[in-house]
Amino acid sequence: MQVLVLALALAAPVDAAPSLARAGDAACSVSVAAIDATGHQIPTRRVFASRTPAMVFNGRVSPRRPAASPLVLDVFNPKGQRYQVLVPAPRGGAFALEGSRRPAGAVEARLAVAGSSIAWTSMYGRWRVQPRFEGLDDPCGPSQAFTILP
Repeated sequence: MQVLVLALALAAPVDAAPSLARAGDAACSVSVAAIDATGHQIPTRRVFASRTPAMVFNGRVSPRRPAASPLVLDVFNPKGQRYQVLVPAPRGGAFALEGSRRPAGAVEARLAVAGSSIAWTSMYGRWRVQPRFEGLDDPCGPSQAFTILP
């Protein structure tokens, strides 16, 4: 009987850390925008590879859950393979101005599109960016999708 109880206990799924999506309390988030030909950010998730210089990923770490390690962004291609890992910098540059009103934990990274291997090798389709903390495998917030067209 004790062996049966032990076997059932070992086989039962253990949820030591509840999922961030279920808890509704993500430790980080990411939003997607594009850079237009004039260098301005435009809020869109559907771009043309020949006309979009870069995609911009604006990340944020929740102030209630300070990160022990930096935020990184995993970019997955349309086949679901990790294409690149981006380490974002503080939004607006590498240094914050004293007294600036920039939100704490706001970071930005860019993914080159036009003129990059994405356009050269026709990697068109639905892409995904997923935030996580460096050194951890699990995401710290929901992923966001965007589409690159020819």
